[in-house]
Order: sequence, then C-alpha cells, then structure tokens
Amino acid sequence: MQNGGNVKFPKSGVIAAGLALFSMFFGAGDLIWPLILGGKSGDQNFYAMIGLLISGVSLPMLGLMGMMLFRGDYWAFFGQTGRIPGIVLVFLVQAILGPFGSIPRLMTLAHATLEPYLPTFFTLPVFSIAACVLIFLFTVKPKKIVDIMGVFLSPILILALSVILIIGFWNPPAPEVVEITHKTSFFHGLNTGYNTLDLIASFIFAPLVLSYFSREKGALDTPDSRRQIFKKMVKACALAGLLLAGMFVGLTYLASFYTPVLPTHNPEARLAAISRYILGREGAFFSCIAVSLSCLTTAIPISVISAEYIQKQFFRGKGNLHIAVAISLGLSTAVANLGFMGIASMLSPILQILCPGLILLSILNILHKLYEMPMRRTPVFAAFALSLFGYLIH
Repeated sequence: MQNGGNVKFPKSGVIAAGLALFSMFFGAGDLIWPLILGGKSGDQNFYAMIGLLISGVSLPMLGLMGMMLFRGDYWAFFGQTGRIPGIVLVFLVQAILGPFGSIPRLMTLAHATLEPYLPTFFTLPVFSIAACVLIFLFTVKPKKIVDIMGVFLSPILILALSVILIIGFWNPPAPEVVEITHKTSFFHGLNTGYNTLDLIASFIFAPLVLSYFSREKGALDTPDSRRQIFKKMVKACALAGLLLAGMFVGLTYLASFYTPVLPTHNPEARLAAISRYILGREGAFFSCIAVSLSCLTTAIPISVISAEYIQKQFFRGKGNLHIAVAISLGLSTAVANLGFMGIASMLSPILQILCPGLILLSILNILHKLYEMPMRRTPVFAAFALSLFGYLIH
C-alpha cells in the first residue's frame, strides 16, 4: 500500500523474508560441512566453530549488504571490476551456485539421507531425475517462492532440526581428544565456511528477497521508500544470520560428540547416522524431513535464478523459462553422479581462488556506495592472483 510516497510493510513480511533467506542458504553445504568440521575438530571444536561463523555467516551477510546497496543488480556489482571480468565473475557465480555446484550437491545429500528408506532401484541417477521433476514442478510459479518457503517450509525445517539437536545435546558422549592446535582448528573452520557456498549464494539471493519487499507499486521510487526497504532487508538478513549461526553451532558440536561412536559412513550421510544413533531407525525419519526440506527450499530458488540467467544470456531473453529450468536441472543431474565429495573436490580449488577476491570486492563496493570512495580494481585482481599463486604452491 502506498501513502504519500511511502510504502508500508508488515512485520510479518520481515520475518517471512528472514526465514526464507535462512532456508535458501541452509542447503547441502550448510548441513554437511559443519558436521564434517565438528567430526574432525573434536575437543577443539570451539575454535573451528568460530572460524566457520566468520566465513559461513559474517561473509555472506557482507555480500548481501553489498548487493543491497546496488539494489540487487549483480551485473552492476561485478561490473565494478570491468566489463569482461564482470561477465566472467557472474558466469562463475551462476555456474557454482546452479548446475555445477549447489543443485547437484543437494541431490546427493538428499539421496544419501533417504537411501535407507528408499526402494533399492532408487539409485543416485534415478533419484536425481525424480528430484529434478519435483523441483521443476515447484518452479512453475516462481513469484510465490518466498511466501511458500518463509511461511510453510522453513518452520518445518527448523522444527525437525531442533528436535535432533535438543535430543542430541541431552546426554551426549564426550568429544574426541584431537591433536591439533587452536590455530589449526580455527583456520580449518575458516576454510570450511567457503565450501558452504553461502558467500557465492549471497550475491544471487539478495535480488530475490529485495524483489519481495519492492513488489508494491512505487516501492523504489523515492529515497524514503528505498531506505525503508533497506532497513527491512537488514532486519531480514540479521534474522537469517542468527538462525544460520545457531544451526552451525549446534551441528558442529553434535558431530564433535557423536562422530567417534558412529559406525562407518560417508560424510554426506552423517546427519542420518547421528539421527539413527540417538533416535533409532524410526525416529531418524526426522533427519529425512530436515534434509529433504533443506534441499528442496534451497534448490527451488536456485533453479529459477539459474534458468533466468540461461534464458537471458544464452537465449537472449527468448523462449520459455521452463525450457531453461529443464536445461539447468539436466546439467545438475549429470554432475550429481560425481557424488558429494566428488563435487566438493571439483569446487574446492575454484572457491579457494575466487572467495578472497569476492570478499575484497564486496568491501570495496560497500565503501564506494556508502562513502563515495573511488572504486579500485587493482586490489581485487591482486587478491585473485595471490589466491591462485597460493593454491599452485600449496
């Protein structure tokens, strides 16, 4: 509703957007990597967790704030590095977040968790195809995504995970004593945060949530209404960040307690293994609910965003969006057959090289917008070069 150039937003809209942001971020990487980190960190988990909170929560919020100042225009955001570098960075971000990273990881995680409850013919390839069909059906009306996720799916996801965490913390075994230093544990957590892909996701999710607040007519027409939207975005980001941090803390500690007593399992099946240990086979169904909803709520918006990119950049805006969705999901199905750790091995060097430069770009863009500081490309290119050099000599 518009009144004198001002757009009024209900408080429930901020909560729904914050919950939606959390559910978008909280996908396969956010479930698995904290559990892997906690399992390796043992009694040094506190220091690993601090590193994870910095790279897995603070940095994505930094990216969101930067994108907000650019009104959700990631072409303008990355274009600060120059036309060609900007095009390359947008392509890499879209590829990592979409069919070559996040979506196939979500499929492998969901399959690993649900496998004990599925018929034997539901192999990973068969499951991936079925998942693609389900995701495709949810993308028929993309404008309703934030409402569906924030109001319905996110609370169920949070409830299911909370049950696992509360019971797991009731009387846990002692964490394993590990022979690593505080510093090593901290940097291990810091590097693990990159693998969640949340920093990459922040650049793409910001426009979706910004459009949720600016869908009223005239919402961005006046400075006052724009300030209102940015304030709502900041509150939504804060809520999402707190929920992410809470889940990261809970999952890392849960894994530090239970990993030593679990039977042999693949990393992507750790949540299911912990759930079966503390809840039994029937009670572990909660983990299936949590993982399935986490995968679904993250895959839906990513699929839409990836499809819109494919349609605009490769089809020049022509053709049906559903065809682009099908292409994105088809590529995701093929990559999913690498398995979770296979995908992680493929992405790890790219993220090590890319993330430091993206962090610096976010900081410089924020300073440019807030304090009108001239944008300097050289530090960003230097950060990419140093990251590449560090990876090559490692």
